[in-house]
Amino acid sequence: MSEKRSRRRWTDQKKLKLVLESMSGDAKIADICRREGLSPNMLHQWRKQLLGSAEAVFGRKAKSSAQGNGQAERQKAELDRMKSVIAEITAENLDLKKTLCD
Repeated sequence: MSEKRSRRRWTDQKKLKLVLESMSGDAKIADICRREGLSPNMLHQWRKQLLGSAEAVFGRKAKSSAQGNGQAERQKAELDRMKSVIAEITAENLDLKKTLCD
């Protein structure tokens, strides 16, 4: 009486496509699941996994941008130091020119 059905394997790309489609609001979850032969519970589980991993993705970006800000500050400080050295050398050069011309 009962048929033994083999489990379906969903690729990561297909899962992502279905989850994004379900989140777009254009199609209802029930329609997507019926079309694909998928349980609504499975689709909700995939959505939960995607949203849970999104925090980690954005967390890494924020951490790297914070490091980038520190690097930008160091570069700005180095640029300011170089500008002050150039200004000092230029002032000395002008003083020497004045003394030689006199």
